[in-house]
This record gives sequence, structure tokens and C-alpha cells, in this order.
Amino acid sequence: MKNDVVIPFLTLYIKIYRFENNKEGIPMRINRFPKILAFVLLSLFFLPELTPSQKIGWKTVEDRAVQLFQDYLAINTCNPPGDVAAAAEFFSAIFEKEGVPVELIWTNKNTGRVNVLARLKGSGKKRPLMLLNHMDTVPVDRSGWSVDPHAALKKDGYIYGRGALDMKNFGIVQFMTMLLLKKNNIALDRDVIFLAVADEETTGTLGSAWIVRNRWEDIDAEFVLDEGGFGTQGFFTKDKRLIFSVGVAEKKVLWLKLSTSGPSGHGSMPLKENANFIMVQALSRVASHVTPIHITPPVAEMIKRLGKLADTPYNNALQRNTISLTVTKGFVGDPPKSNVIPGKAEAVLDCRLLPDQDQNEFVLKLREVINEPRIKFDYIERPIESIVSSYDTELFRIIEKETRAVFPDSVTVPHLIIYGTDSRFYRRKGAHCYGFFPGPVTMEEYKTIHGNDERIREKSLRTAVRIYYNVVKSFCETKK
Repeated sequence: MKNDVVIPFLTLYIKIYRFENNKEGIPMRINRFPKILAFVLLSLFFLPELTPSQKIGWKTVEDRAVQLFQDYLAINTCNPPGDVAAAAEFFSAIFEKEGVPVELIWTNKNTGRVNVLARLKGSGKKRPLMLLNHMDTVPVDRSGWSVDPHAALKKDGYIYGRGALDMKNFGIVQFMTMLLLKKNNIALDRDVIFLAVADEETTGTLGSAWIVRNRWEDIDAEFVLDEGGFGTQGFFTKDKRLIFSVGVAEKKVLWLKLSTSGPSGHGSMPLKENANFIMVQALSRVASHVTPIHITPPVAEMIKRLGKLADTPYNNALQRNTISLTVTKGFVGDPPKSNVIPGKAEAVLDCRLLPDQDQNEFVLKLREVINEPRIKFDYIERPIESIVSSYDTELFRIIEKETRAVFPDSVTVPHLIIYGTDSRFYRRKGAHCYGFFPGPVTMEEYKTIHGNDERIREKSLRTAVRIYYNVVKSFCETKK
């Protein structure tokens, strides 16, 4: 039993003994002290030892996390332009004040591209765990917001702001985990690394891609905790079960530009070879095409644990390759001239492929569906290999244990992420990457990611701080 527990109890029993034996002026009988001491020690033997987690004043910690989150959320890091220097300085200044070794890794000072690397050293017995987040966010259309997207406003139990769910919430929860591990002097068997990167919302070129090329030997993480999982309700099943999804793989990103050409002319004299009509007919065939269902191993495991998935757009994307029309262009002038037939038409298809889908086979099939030789295909973004991280690991089991400790009726499942994350770079280096945020999020809230009025429940953020810390501590601390 540690002194910080024994001494207060000894003091208490001695005070009680003195009070009981002196309240009527009776001299204190020293010969009874050994009996009291024996009673104290016997009581302490059966008293559960307080763990560091139990000693943490969680209300104070959560209050600080909320305030830091609002401060961080108020920093405009929209990409473009992608300047994250102020966010990096925010993390760096607090790390330095708290005594956590931190480094700013600049990849382009002219555009504010900088990455934050902080590390808590372990014994080296095991390879590091990296806590990964990106500081940049997508832009906003202020006209669609009911509040200022950069005011980090609290309203009706929510905290609003661009990045509230993607992914400044992750960044603050990981940040607080680092600060708590440091403050509580947790002995570690593996390094815990905090990496906040730039450029994720574009290509990752000056963020994670640069880190993997230039600094991976310094990091060499065995596990990575990233975005791509939530405590979900109404995502996968029709019931209200709380399901913690842990991203273990992601769909591959394939962006295609379709283009065609034809003679231009006056709108009053229709032309047979109208480029817009050629493109519209091709896109109509794409819209009518239904890709087949294909169940990948992570989704098969989800179904095994949850039962049949609900018929929703989200679950549809989990089980098949998808094609979205995101851009069309076929006009002359800006603003477009209504009476001019353009000589060229373009469209962009955002295709998301299942991990085991061959891209060449997919494009060949798409050409067959369009069946129009006048349509030209160009690659905007080619997919890279999608690797499935094993979910038969100690870390996955700890995630399941710690979430159930707070939410006993919850279910934890491996998850196929339907969008792209920076984890794709680190999986290729052999790291086990999990998308994990232990705060409940409804489908209504989830839909605000990249949309208007992006927000997170304050209660969800507070819950996530506690669970996340316990997961990392349990996984990384020195085992007695």
C-alpha cells in the first residue's frame, strides 16, 4: 500500500482514538495503540488501492478540455488555404509549458504547412503508439451556417464550429491524454507520440505523406489511433444500440474526369454533336448503374456482431463500390452565356472502391457502362493500396473493455471507413491503424461533417476525454 493512502488513514485512526479516549478526560492508554495500528493495517489490506485514474479530478479535466477545444476550434485552419501555423503554435506552447518534449516540423513556411510532433518516452520494451490528428479543415459557406463557424459557440448542449467532428475533437482528446500521462507520471512500456499534421484535407503531401517519407524511422509506431470511428447510434442498425465503430480499413479513392468535345455555335441553331448532350447521356447511364454488393472481411465481422445492417446510404456504401457525380461543366463565359453551345463538356466522378477492388477492372466496367467512345477518361486521383489492420490485438480488446466500462450495453465492431484518412500512409508502413473516437454521435450530427452547422455534443467530448485516456494508459503503461 502506498504512503499517500496509508498515512492519511493512520492519521485518521489516531485522531479518532485520541478523541474517544479524551472526551471525558480519560488519560490516553498507550498500550491500546498496537491494537489500533493492527486494525488500521487490516482495514487497509482489504481496502482497494486507488488507481491514478480514480485520483484524477475528472470534472476539472473535462472543463479544461472543453475550454481548450473552444480555443482550438476558433483557430481558422480551412484548407484551402491550409495555413495551420497558429494551431501548431497553440499545441506547442502548452506542451512546452507542461514539460512535454515537442517539435515543430515545417514543410512549407510560405503557406503555413507545419506538423507538431510530441513524445512521451517509454522504456522501449514495446514499439510506440502514435496519436494522429490533422489540424486543417475543409472550407465553409458562411451563408449556410446559423452561427459563426469560427466562434466555437456553445449552444443547446453543443459546441459549434468547422472541425468540431473532423477532426479537432480528436486532436483535443489526444492532447489531453498526453497532458494527463505526463501529469500523473505514468510509467510507459512504449513511447506515446502525438502527431498533428497539415494538409490532410487535400492530398496529405505536406503532412502525413511527408512524415512517412522523411521521419518514419524516428517514429516507427506499431499502432496508430486516428479518425474514422465513433460511438454511433442509428448508423448501422435500426435500433438505438450504442455501437462503437473502430476503423480498421478504408475504401480507396478514385477520382475520374470525364470529358468530351463537339462543335460550338449559337444556341438558336441546335447541333447534332452537342458536347453537353453527349455528356448528359453518358452520365445518365452511370446514374442507372448499380454496383454489386461485395462483403469484405471487416463488414462481415460487423454483420456477425450486429446482425443485418439497416438499409441506409451509409450501409450501402459499406457494401459496394460507389460512384458520385460531383462536378459538371459545359458552358462558355462566367457567368455562363445562355445562348452559346460550348465546344467542351466535363464531369468529375468521385468513386470509392472497396479495399480488394482492382481499379483497372473497375474503370473497364465503367467504360462498358458508359459505352461512348467520345468520352475521354483522365485520372485526377488514383487509389493506393488499402490494407486491413488486424482487430485481433490487445489494443482493440482494450478499446472494447474501456468503452463497455462506461457504456455496459454498447457493442464494439471493426469498421470499414467509407472515406479516406491519413491512416492509409501508415498502414503501408506496417502499423496497425484504428479510427477511434469514444464519444456518441448521432447520424444527424454526423451529417454536419464537411457541411453546415458542424457540431459536437459537449457531453460527448467530455466522455471521450475519459475513455481515451484510459485506453491509452491501459495499453501503454508499464505492467507490474
